[in-house]
Amino acid sequence: FFFTCIQVDNAGSLTTPIPTRKMSGYGGSRKTAEQLKMKANECFHRGKLGAAIDLYTEAYTLCPTWTVPLVNRALCWKRQEHWSRVIEDCTKVIEIDKLNLKAHYFLGVAHTSTGRFKVAVQNLEQALELARETEAGIKEEVWRALAKAKYELHSGSAAERAVQRGELLSNLKRLLKQEAGKKLQRSPKANVIIEQADQLERDIALLEDIFRNDEGRYEGDEVPSWCTCQLTLEVFHEPAVTPSGISYEQSTLLEHIQKVGEWDPVTRQPCKAKDIRKNIGLRNAVESYLNENPWAWYHAM
Repeated sequence: FFFTCIQVDNAGSLTTPIPTRKMSGYGGSRKTAEQLKMKANECFHRGKLGAAIDLYTEAYTLCPTWTVPLVNRALCWKRQEHWSRVIEDCTKVIEIDKLNLKAHYFLGVAHTSTGRFKVAVQNLEQALELARETEAGIKEEVWRALAKAKYELHSGSAAERAVQRGELLSNLKRLLKQEAGKKLQRSPKANVIIEQADQLERDIALLEDIFRNDEGRYEGDEVPSWCTCQLTLEVFHEPAVTPSGISYEQSTLLEHIQKVGEWDPVTRQPCKAKDIRKNIGLRNAVESYLNENPWAWYHAM
């Protein structure tokens, strides 16, 4: 038999019942758990998170293989910023259902909030993949959470690398000067002194240029225009292309077609929702650019 459950529609609300997979072995306990979950949902909507948590806990205790109460309880913990509880509940959910989108999403947010950026990226990348496969309504939220986690991960490594870069550059300059001094001691002629001074200057200039190029990978100002949507002026995360060959952010383009008119925003050529196509190539190129220039994730947050 099938039962219905309330799934989380976005980061802060619950949706209407949808059918889910079979459960067996609980009989009347399932029905009671369903009733408890419904009462918990009502408490959640009224902002009574403590009461909702208690009721979700009772529902989960009655049906420990049913992930919905755990996911909803994790949302309550997330609202209260009890990150350790979010991590605990979402980890349990993933043990039962490895492809639970909300569990990966909430877990990623919790890890980001507690400074565990590397594992947060892993969870959020999984969540984004699942959101794209199911066309979930929270796809943009997941993308922005992933961007934040990746930028924070980069910021930490960039600061550490800046210190290492400065120390290494200083040490290499010192070694170059020492080597030049040794050569001058062996041959202190005027022409040799001039030649060594010029060579030392060239070597240091080349060294500084190499280190500046490395610094550029970790710092930047603006992303290239091809990475951004002409309508939103934000970094693409789900670009879609019209028959005119111009790409826009998919959700913004669909909103334009529905509310403004069935035409391309730039060329004014006729364009209906059924005519647009996902631009996977551009999406992959944007993500490659962001990963190669991780400072740019800031502009995708």
